[in-house]
Amino acid sequence: MNATIDPHTPVDSTLLLTFCKATAETLRLDILRVLSAESFGVLELCHIFATPQPGMSHHLKVLASAGLVATRREGNTIFYRRAIIPSGSPLRALTEALYATIDRVALSAEVFDRAVEIHAERAERSRQFFSRNAEGLRQHQNQIAEFEYYASSINDLLNSEPLSISSRVLEVGPGDSELINALATRFEHITAIDNSEAMLDRAQTVLDPELHHKVEFIHADIDQVAQLQHRCYELVVLNMVLHHMASPAALFTSAGKLLTPGGFLLIVDLCPHDQDWARDTCGDLWLGFEPSDLDSWAQDARLVRGQGIYLGLKNGFQIQARLFYQPQPITSIDSEAI
Repeated sequence: MNATIDPHTPVDSTLLLTFCKATAETLRLDILRVLSAESFGVLELCHIFATPQPGMSHHLKVLASAGLVATRREGNTIFYRRAIIPSGSPLRALTEALYATIDRVALSAEVFDRAVEIHAERAERSRQFFSRNAEGLRQHQNQIAEFEYYASSINDLLNSEPLSISSRVLEVGPGDSELINALATRFEHITAIDNSEAMLDRAQTVLDPELHHKVEFIHADIDQVAQLQHRCYELVVLNMVLHHMASPAALFTSAGKLLTPGGFLLIVDLCPHDQDWARDTCGDLWLGFEPSDLDSWAQDARLVRGQGIYLGLKNGFQIQARLFYQPQPITSIDSEAI
């Protein structure tokens, strides 16, 4: 249960002073703005803001001391993101107001362009990896999680929702997972997209020939599809794909544009882990995700959290299978009922 803060409860002056000092600097406010729905490493932030590393490290330390940024180690790299506000924080209302105000501030063209460059570099690293390693990738990925270990859990989640056989389904990055067959067996209309032609070819090889008439394969990424289509799919699926995305947060926004009202986004991915070898062996950009991060990105994209399943594997990895959905618009009849 969330703690309720009495508005008349005294606030520690040192805590308030630390908060005010941390936010009384233009660059630090800009850093918080960039971290609103994204996490970046120190060197990436140095590039975005054209700031030397010692200076950037100082600003991040000040923000961290005020509880405004959180850190997460990914192998040898520390990533920073905007901190989630604890329910019992005496500065919760002030921090929420700060975040809401910062999010209305437009980034300079230079900062925005350099942030886009970081995303482009991440995406290009991912594309190059899959182009080079399409043939042997399944063996490496199976070291982490074979589809058969969590296939029944995905089936249980989909069974729990009102998805008909005629529901239109988009699978992003099907690769050579058997999920494409499970979806094509269950639904009549599947669109499979991938930004790697080599991996798209692998998906077509895996697909049962008797199911090919149900699946359309498109060489594209989800952002490109979202720009061309709108509210087209009752189900969007990403199976072990999010940790390869240059901007996981942006994925939720794109998926939200593609989902029909009441449509579902199914994310199957890893919880946080420290197996840095997955970067070189499997092309992972991220070492899993906190469930709270997925919740936050979904909320920012105006998607609603649905049901979820968490599975521990014998090799120490943990999988999260999560549903989010596009809420139905409130009609005049609904409004009167409320």
